[in-house]
Amino acid sequence: MQGISAAEALDARLSGIEKRLDAALERLSRVTVLERRLEEAIPYFATRSERLVGSQSIYLGEHTAVTFLRNGLRMLVDTRSLDVGIHLLTLGEWEQTDMAIFARLLQPGDKVLDIGANHGVYALHAALAVGPRGQVHAFEPNPRLAWLADFSLKINGFGDYATLHQIGASDASGIGRLFFSDALSGSGAILPARLSPNDHEVTCRLEALDNVFPDPSFTVDVIKMDIEGFEGLALRGMRQLLARSPQVKMMMEYAPEWIARAGYAPEVIFEELEALGLKIWIMSDAGRLQAIAPQALRASGKPIQNILLAREVPRAFL
Repeated sequence: MQGISAAEALDARLSGIEKRLDAALERLSRVTVLERRLEEAIPYFATRSERLVGSQSIYLGEHTAVTFLRNGLRMLVDTRSLDVGIHLLTLGEWEQTDMAIFARLLQPGDKVLDIGANHGVYALHAALAVGPRGQVHAFEPNPRLAWLADFSLKINGFGDYATLHQIGASDASGIGRLFFSDALSGSGAILPARLSPNDHEVTCRLEALDNVFPDPSFTVDVIKMDIEGFEGLALRGMRQLLARSPQVKMMMEYAPEWIARAGYAPEVIFEELEALGLKIWIMSDAGRLQAIAPQALRASGKPIQNILLAREVPRAFL
């Protein structure tokens, strides 16, 4: 058998080097893929760590904590609240889908009403969005929640253009009976009689918003209203304000049984809206709007729906 020539030996060595290079390149490609995956993972974990950091809460005593919303705003929360409060304390947000729609309606300089402010989360988002050229008026008859919301607006620097009104929106001036639970802070309602023996009761001032804003030059751009069945009476009490606000857009909770419970015929709401030229859209969980006729809304049979009222499709949804 003849020996291997120098050329053949060189070829063998070059072949071995080539194989090692191929193996090294394969390992390098795996490192590159891993690096890319790490780059993709960083923002994923960053957003979730921001949620943990941004929602840090400090207990202040007397069932009160200060927490941070996901947008960085500070907020006081009643620690007994197992619906609104627990979401704010642990997640730094509340009603994420509805809030996203609400945010799309807001523009710098807008005048905004938050009717049924509760802890004030919508009012805070509105104040941040409209800025000092705008106005925010929050209405909350529960004295405890009104104090928390008012303090939150002030500690964020919104006190010059965001006002908390400790009154319930209605169709006339008067005194109402507010029933509420500390554990379910979002369920407080103005009613003629107590529904649960465990509910607390306080008297509260009622006022028509046409009386609160008598200036004929005052108009409103955005309204969020969630007052556990008192919406019909509140609408009747703001007819003049709505009539002179051509660009108004209102997010409202529609719960016909609760509206009837407050002594107002649900079907009359649609007569009021039609007289004002306001059309109805339902809001999907995906944040989309779908026009709906009053008859279809009544026939849907759903106990609670969030609807949007406006004279035209809001520009942000075109």
